[in-house]
Amino acid sequence: MNTDKPILVDICWTLFYSNTTYDFLHIRGNRLNSLLYKLFGYDYVRARAIRRLRHLTHEQLLTRAEQFYTDYLEPRKITPVWQLIEGRDIILVSQTMPVITEVVARHTGARAYHSLQDKQEVLSLYRDFDIITDNLTDIELIRHAGHATIVTYNNRSHWERLLPHDISISYIDTNRTKY
Repeated sequence: MNTDKPILVDICWTLFYSNTTYDFLHIRGNRLNSLLYKLFGYDYVRARAIRRLRHLTHEQLLTRAEQFYTDYLEPRKITPVWQLIEGRDIILVSQTMPVITEVVARHTGARAYHSLQDKQEVLSLYRDFDIITDNLTDIELIRHAGHATIVTYNNRSHWERLLPHDISISYIDTNRTKY
């Protein structure tokens, strides 16, 4: 990994053993919600939980997110990832709630953070980068990275089959499942 390049870092299941949005909102998915998401790309449970927060100010949300970070996320850090990003130029790219991304950015010293789903938008913002992720949906970013570090959850062989062999890749095997 080239330490001169910025490093794009995912948050959920990459920096922490957590789906930060679901854990912050204290929700768990269900089978119907999973089916709706697969068919229509709509996470009903998440959307409903976020709507319940609309009455809070940004400052109130930040206070809650800071407490969540301290109490919940801090003990769930994935140590090898934190060792890799120490002293690096960090850019957080995650689909978690923007308020969580903002708080995590403060604690990582990230110079920028984005709560984006559109990988093409990320590629239009950054050209020369490394990446750390656990997401199969980040394959497009991985293909453009100088080096990719993949956090695996008993699925390394799956990643190895999916990724071209000409990509510079290292793995952090957690030897556990996500949930």
